[in-house]
Amino acid sequence: MPMDRESRREKKQLDTQEEIKTAAWRYIAQHGAASLSLRAVAASLGLSAPALYRYFPSKNHLVLALIQDAFLSLRDALEASISSIPQASWDIQLRRLGHAYRDWAIAQPESFFLIFGNPVPGYLGPPDELLPVAGQSLRALVQVIRKASTVGALRLPLSPAPNLRLQTSLRAWSDAIHKTDSEILYLAFIIATRVQGLMLAELGRQLPPFFPDGSDLFERELERIILEVRA
Repeated sequence: MPMDRESRREKKQLDTQEEIKTAAWRYIAQHGAASLSLRAVAASLGLSAPALYRYFPSKNHLVLALIQDAFLSLRDALEASISSIPQASWDIQLRRLGHAYRDWAIAQPESFFLIFGNPVPGYLGPPDELLPVAGQSLRALVQVIRKASTVGALRLPLSPAPNLRLQTSLRAWSDAIHKTDSEILYLAFIIATRVQGLMLAELGRQLPPFFPDGSDLFERELERIILEVRA
C-alpha cells in the first residue's frame, strides 16, 4: 500500500535527520566534538543553517541525538556479545562483555569520547530523557552480575556497607531505571567506570610509552575484576 502524504513527510524528516547525524559524526571524526558547528554540518550537506534548524532546533538537540545513538550502539554491541552464549557461566560472559566494550571503543572512538570524554562546549548536560537510554548500556553488565549473585559466586551485601546517603541514591537510581538490587547496580557501575578509565587512557594516548597498546593492561584488569567479584 502506498504511503500517504503524512507518512512520506515523516519518512523524509527521519531520513534527513539521519543524514544530518551522519554528517555530524563525520565532522566530529575530522575536527573533534569540541568544535562541532551546525553551520559547518549544514554546509557539508548543501543546506543552509536555517534549513538544518527545522530538523534540530539547536546544537544541544543535535548533540543529545548523537549521544543517544552512541549509547544505543554501545548497548547493542554489549548485548550482542553475550546473546549467543546465554547458558555460559557468568565469568565467561563477563570476559565477553569486557572484550566487546574495548572492541567497540576502539572501533568507535568518536562515540566513546562523546559519551565519556569532555563535554561538548555549550551542551547543557544529560536531561532526564537521556537517563533510560544511558541505563540500557549498563543493562547487560547488570544482568551478568545478577547471574553471579544468583549462583552464589557473589556474596551480598558488599563490604564496606554504603553510608545512608549513598544507599538512598543507589536505591533511587535502581527504582527509576534498573529495577535490581542496589548492590548489584553499584558493582556494575564501578566495573564499568574501571574499564572506562583504561579506555580513556588508551584512546587518549595517555599510556606510558612502554606499552604498545592497552590490551595487556585491560586483560589483566578484567581478570582482577572477575576475581574480586568471586571474593
